[in-house]
Amino acid sequence: MLLSIFLLLSITFLPASMFTVTDKNGQILHQREIKHTPNAFIMQKATEFSYQAIYDELHKQENLAKLAAAAREHIESIQKKKEEAEKRGETYQLTAIDKVKLIQDAKYFRGGKYVWGGTTPEGFDCSGYVQYLYKKHNIDLPRTAWSQSQKGETVDITQLKKGDLLFFNTDKSRGIPISHVGIYIENGQFIHAASKQKGIIISPLAGFYQDRFVIAKRIEKPKISHTVAMK
Repeated sequence: MLLSIFLLLSITFLPASMFTVTDKNGQILHQREIKHTPNAFIMQKATEFSYQAIYDELHKQENLAKLAAAAREHIESIQKKKEEAEKRGETYQLTAIDKVKLIQDAKYFRGGKYVWGGTTPEGFDCSGYVQYLYKKHNIDLPRTAWSQSQKGETVDITQLKKGDLLFFNTDKSRGIPISHVGIYIENGQFIHAASKQKGIIISPLAGFYQDRFVIAKRIEKPKISHTVAMK
């Protein structure tokens, strides 16, 4: 019975992209227009695709160059402040105002590229990002997240301030107690070089990261020392 029904029907694709079902007498039972959906990749000429790829790469390199130039400019600014302080007989160190600037610098690289082992604006990993930012403010930190966690004063998670370093164990398979680090920016958020997929982002401390939180550290600024001239 079911087979005989199918034999009575006729399916036709008309030139105008019309899908039509008729019975044996040519009576239309169902009709629907099929709209063409162009595929941009398939429709694009090879030369156009190549040009687009080149332009994308040029824009990416241009943005990276701007980041690197801004970083160099700020490093020169910090060096100038250091030299001016030395002329006054003082030792330039990180100040509360500089911590605000530290966060501004960190946010400047938001959206930047994550590179395993990276330590420059062309690409950072988590500890390379932290080391680079603190170095710009005349604070030397070790290279890895685990080594950085050994520095500074331990801070309770309820007493966090701008610039505090947050340490996590996000990958227990590595067999180390700490595998990730970020910089606290207030309001329960921190900025970090998260992963190759996400790059440099701002994340909430609550949830995923709080469950993997290990310790927070505050890098104390050394007291400014004055050089006394011997007579």
